[in-house]
Amino acid sequence: MDKLANPLCFVMEGASLKPVCLSLDLEVNKENVIKAIGGVCYGRDKGFTYSIKDIVRGLNLLDEYAKGIPFILGHNLLSFDLPFLEATKPDLRLLNLPVVDTLKLSPLAFPRNPYHSLVKHYKDGKITQGQLNDPELDSRLALKVFDDQLEEFRKALPDLLKAWHWLCTPQPEGSDYALDEMFCHIRQVQRPTQDDATIAIESLLKNITCKSYSDEVFTSAKQYRWELAYTLAWLSVAGGNSVMPPWVRMQFPKTAELVN
Repeated sequence: MDKLANPLCFVMEGASLKPVCLSLDLEVNKENVIKAIGGVCYGRDKGFTYSIKDIVRGLNLLDEYAKGIPFILGHNLLSFDLPFLEATKPDLRLLNLPVVDTLKLSPLAFPRNPYHSLVKHYKDGKITQGQLNDPELDSRLALKVFDDQLEEFRKALPDLLKAWHWLCTPQPEGSDYALDEMFCHIRQVQRPTQDDATIAIESLLKNITCKSYSDEVFTSAKQYRWELAYTLAWLSVAGGNSVMPPWVRMQFPKTAELVN
């Protein structure tokens, strides 16, 4: 699993896989202006907190705090935090880093009860409602959510993991580098080829749909990667108390079509 061209995004601590990342959270006011920044980096007891007086200074300090970190992590990072950072200071170094969004991983890791909110709707009871306006605390909570997701991924069916690995990492040496490394660690093998992924997906769809439709689904896989990943996750627990989150239906409408 050597990837010498890129820094390591994960390390092993005993039997646990730990992310070498900046976990990030922003607080934004009603005028859509960043009012506070919070973050924590792996291996650093002291987190980053900045209540904005000078937005540019705060973001420069955040960039310095994240120096040397190979990727960033957060909950709803792609749709919320990053657009605010890009609009406020587009030259931040950290904006060039690979991203892991725990919200996008939630329907894969917890297909029976995926959640949207970082704190209020987390279902396993380990995270309780706390200081919702404390971005450093929320960045630590995102790390805890990610730890729980990693544990769930370890329990997933091998064919599911193989399919997700291929579907969710179309740019394994670029923007998807951290996710690719995550799956490599969990599966203990490199990213599957398209042929291997095809076999895994066909196996997962066996006895659910006919071969011709299975082939049709796969032909659209490159265009609807996350949609197919969510569909496979939902099908793996369908018939129980599985729930497809409304935000998945809204942001990835093809998912509901594939399920139907």
